[in-house]
Amino acid sequence: MPVIVGVAQLTHREKTEAQLDPIEMMASVARQAAKDAGLEGLPPIDTLGIANCVSKPLENPTRQLSDRLRINPSWSGYTGIGATAPQWFVKRFAERIREGEAAWALVCGAEAFYSKQSTASLGSLLIAGQPGSSAYVGDVRAPVTPLEFRYGLIAPVHMYALIENALRARTEQTITEQRRDLADFCARISRTAESNPYAWDREPRRPDSIVEVSDANRMVSFPYTKLMCANMQVNQAAALLMTSMAQAEAAGIAKDKMVFVRGCEEAEDVFHPTERPSLSESPSVREAAGGALCQASATLDEVSYFDLYSCFPSAPRIVLEMLGLEGLPPERLSVTGGMACFGGPGNNYSQHAICTMVGLLREEPHAIGLVHSLSWYLSKHCVGIYSAHPGNAPWRPASQKSKPTPYAKVHVVSEANGTGTVESYSLAYDREGRPSGAIIIGRDENYDRFLARAAIEPGLLHAMENTELIGRSGRVSHDLSNHMNAFALDERSPDPQAMSAVWSGEGGGG
Repeated sequence: MPVIVGVAQLTHREKTEAQLDPIEMMASVARQAAKDAGLEGLPPIDTLGIANCVSKPLENPTRQLSDRLRINPSWSGYTGIGATAPQWFVKRFAERIREGEAAWALVCGAEAFYSKQSTASLGSLLIAGQPGSSAYVGDVRAPVTPLEFRYGLIAPVHMYALIENALRARTEQTITEQRRDLADFCARISRTAESNPYAWDREPRRPDSIVEVSDANRMVSFPYTKLMCANMQVNQAAALLMTSMAQAEAAGIAKDKMVFVRGCEEAEDVFHPTERPSLSESPSVREAAGGALCQASATLDEVSYFDLYSCFPSAPRIVLEMLGLEGLPPERLSVTGGMACFGGPGNNYSQHAICTMVGLLREEPHAIGLVHSLSWYLSKHCVGIYSAHPGNAPWRPASQKSKPTPYAKVHVVSEANGTGTVESYSLAYDREGRPSGAIIIGRDENYDRFLARAAIEPGLLHAMENTELIGRSGRVSHDLSNHMNAFALDERSPDPQAMSAVWSGEGGGG
């Protein structure tokens, strides 16, 4: 039966001249995880997994860390970019432990963005992408289509803003109501960070400080202000040590240190956002959660603690809806304090959530915890179920191996001409907080989806912040000089019937 026996986290808040060494940060938390388990040193690690480090390109990180820790794993892996990585390792290492292929497994990750000298920017690293190479394990697919890349949608903040605005329209909120709800939602999550010693920012936030634009809280991508977004400018690391219950007992590890991996499953929707039937839904998370709960012989009602991935507000709010947990108070959906306050250490956040969850479950042996992680833009989900008791059934692999769910794709046209209707939009800002451009997602007369740049008209970008444009019609035209579509809004009233099919999911499944 696979168990987590040791966990450790590191948060280094001092701004150093030079960038911290992510390998040394990982080595430090690995040693602390062994100490947390009650061991005098690291056991003979035979399985090692490292979540991709975004803040600094690493050359053969598994070898570097192994040398630093003086271990010689027979299996090791380093993932490409994707924040399901820590839980992906937990799932596979649990399976390896059960099959007798691993005795001691270590999962590590670290980010070192917070320094006076930055070696690389997030944007440049994302644009560089991740090559499909044997140097990586796991999913290394391109996160966006060539068309999405052309319109600058690789930046998560812009893609999630599109998702958030589509969610506003589907739930029939006004822009004012959306702002108020987002501010309240983020403020209530932040309360948990106050009591978390590893949270980057432990000051609880007020709704007005989150929604009001200021020098310290500029607009990033409408409707998001800076304080609504994950804070990646952190130095944080985490590690967890896994083994079997029998191996842990043989090593003399106390029973109250063991937290069982009760279930873990993953699923995905249509991988690329603009090809999804609904921009503001992600039904595959039900499959990931349902599979993990079934494996754990537990139900959602039995879960005491949740951590839902919170890179941007639309992500946990959509997951809450998909799982039927709309009544769950925001302060209960994160055990860390959320990625805006706790910190958003690249691909390694969910490892911090698992480590925090382990501490809570050790204090409450009969409680069950659920950790949700996702990759890219709600593109795939991985859900883990944990408790300090093994349950009534022996651990077993998930009944079905992970595989893409065959949701129908929407046809996206690269060259659009004619009448179009706005389905969502994303408004970008410069460093001074001035609107600098907008991306439109819409449907043409054939109900095909298109992407377009908004035609720059006097006052239009500012109007987008306060006037609902979703559902409005306009003229879309393809510019051969730059191979991009342009969208110009007309002044006619929106046709509610024209968008009713979009919200119901007709023409592609919802």
